[in-house]
Amino acid sequence: MNYYDSLNNLIEEIEKNLTQKIEYKDLAKIIGTSSYTLQRIFSFLTGITLTEYIRKRRLSKAAEELLSTNIKIIDLSLKYQYDSPISFSNAFKKMHGVSPQTIRKTNASVKNFPKIKFKPTIDTIDELEYRIINLNEQKLYGIATGVIESSKKEKIRDLFKKAREEKILDFIIDNSDGKELYYGATKEIYNNELTNNMQYYILGKAPRKDFIHIEIPKATWACFKLKNKKQIDILKLYNTIFTKWLPSSKYTEILNYPELEIYYENECEICIPIK
Repeated sequence: MNYYDSLNNLIEEIEKNLTQKIEYKDLAKIIGTSSYTLQRIFSFLTGITLTEYIRKRRLSKAAEELLSTNIKIIDLSLKYQYDSPISFSNAFKKMHGVSPQTIRKTNASVKNFPKIKFKPTIDTIDELEYRIINLNEQKLYGIATGVIESSKKEKIRDLFKKAREEKILDFIIDNSDGKELYYGATKEIYNNELTNNMQYYILGKAPRKDFIHIEIPKATWACFKLKNKKQIDILKLYNTIFTKWLPSSKYTEILNYPELEIYYENECEICIPIK
């Protein structure tokens, strides 16, 4: 069985349990990884979070039942794992554009989010160059977006605009060993499950009165080298790490630790905390 067969088995397991509580740690066992890594892999491969996929599949099935049966809305909400008819109705309206009550009264149209089928088409890097390093606890200094939703890419663009206009990038590079510049991202995690929240940082080694700081815990890191700084190749490298290297390695990613991108003059490294 290849890796994509395992992912499709995972999708079938989700389909069988749309009306049950779904534990991500159980899904992760199907592809032999952690809950956290599974969620990262799923997002890289599909462009949406695992949580969002399950939500859309449940609401698609709920709409089908609403149109084809006489099931009560309160029973439908409980069936598809919603705490109350109100939360179900709100989620239903957000996806379908109309409330379940309106569907029953007017036969309005609904949306369907189809079941995913994985195929080996993701754009990745064929060979990896990486090192395993042990780093003591340290502080990095700079500026941050604050807590934002992962989809709010404009907040990150605004941060870079500020860094360029106020010459923060110049300060960080001029005051770092080896002309290093650190970009960092932290994910919000609850009960081993990712939320949609994150913080993004532009960091260096030198403090400044107007800078915040982030503490980088003592850890072992896997650092993957990229011999350029093109964003398209950085994305390919992330995809390779999470869809190929981590699932087939003896390591798992440490939760609640930041990930770092370290930029040098002509290349960069992506560093993942591991155990």
